[in-house]
Amino acid sequence: MFDSTENAIRYKWDPRTYTGFKLRFDADGAAKGGHCCFHVEDWTCRTVTNEWPCEDLDEALEVLNHFFSVDISHERERLSAWLPSEYRAAA
Repeated sequence: MFDSTENAIRYKWDPRTYTGFKLRFDADGAAKGGHCCFHVEDWTCRTVTNEWPCEDLDEALEVLNHFFSVDISHERERLSAWLPSEYRAAA
C-alpha cells in the first residue's frame, strides 16, 4: 500500500505480531544530493522500530528480500513508476 504523505510503500503487515516493513523514499535528501535516499523500516502500527538506510533501490529491495520473498526485477519496475521523475536517478 502506497502512503503519499510518508512517500512510502508498506509491505507484509503481520496482524499476529502487529509488525511490518515499509520502503520509504527520502525526496528531500535526494533533492539535496544525499546518499541513502531509500529507507527500509520495520514498523509497529505507526512507530518505526528499526531502519536500514540504502544507497539505491536495488539495495533496498535486497534488504526487503532478506525478510521475505520479493521478485526484485518485477518490484523494481513497479516502483520506478512511483518515484518522481527528477529522483529516478537516485534509484
